[in-house]
Amino acid sequence: MYSVAYRQEQAHSDSVWGVAWTRNETLDQELIVSGSVDNTVRVWAWDDGRSLLEPKWTFEGHQLGIVSVATNQTGTVGASSGLDGGIRTWDLTTGECVRSIDGGPVDVWTLTFSPDSQFIATGSHNGKINLFSTSEGKKASSLDTRGKFIMSVTYVGHMTSCDPINPSPTRVRMGS
Repeated sequence: MYSVAYRQEQAHSDSVWGVAWTRNETLDQELIVSGSVDNTVRVWAWDDGRSLLEPKWTFEGHQLGIVSVATNQTGTVGASSGLDGGIRTWDLTTGECVRSIDGGPVDVWTLTFSPDSQFIATGSHNGKINLFSTSEGKKASSLDTRGKFIMSVTYVGHMTSCDPINPSPTRVRMGS
């Protein structure tokens, strides 16, 4: 059985659609990243000793609500996708916007980092999984699943580099 250990009132001014919990290796701190229909991404620092959630950063830049957030494996970079079709990457150590990527109109409903942080995989409303280069901010590859709405993507396995044409031994999984 679970119970609420901490509750943050008024975390956003509208519904929260995405949350990610990570440990930032640079700051040696646990962070919670939340994305909301209020067009903001907020980063919260968890203080376990005081059982306290403190606001760290508020990121703005999406024109429509945030639908998904993710962090890389080291917890140093975050990503958000919005209803505006944009993807933004954020430095979770300094609070700066790293890159803004055009994901296509209403085309980025979910996202995740590759294990090496070189790519962001996204799921779309039309059944496509797209891979975007985090260094260039451009689409590197696209996979048409011939499906419908992709609600979830994740990488499975471990890799040292990502080849967008042949991503073995790591696989991208999706849920619709």
